[in-house]
Amino acid sequence: MVENGKRAAASQKENRRSKNEKLFCEMCESYFEQVKHNESIFNGWDADVIIEDIKIAVLWNGKWHYESIGGHSVEQVQNRDKIKQHEIEKCGYRIYVIKDMGKFDPTFVKNEFERFIRCISSYGRTLLS
Repeated sequence: MVENGKRAAASQKENRRSKNEKLFCEMCESYFEQVKHNESIFNGWDADVIIEDIKIAVLWNGKWHYESIGGHSVEQVQNRDKIKQHEIEKCGYRIYVIKDMGKFDPTFVKNEFERFIRCISSYGRTLLS
């Protein structure tokens, strides 16, 4: 019974990932060597994309992080985001947040990936060592 529950939870988590987030993750997997996604390695909290090579946790924040959709509490979501970010930083990772307010758009994802690469390049060698 427990195993079935774990499989169902993993499936639900995977289904909640946007196509944009999945594409960004695939780009990261092509560029970096050690990439994880949606693993709860930060004191029980997860990140959407975790790049072990450079210790960066990417948070792919969709519309519901900023606007009420279906009656959920945006304030509660944002409070949870702050807690998550604190726990990620406590584990020694930098946080990179991508705000995605739209539908599937490969051009948007490509532009965000290029912006991300430029950003981490500007951190210099200290980030990469």
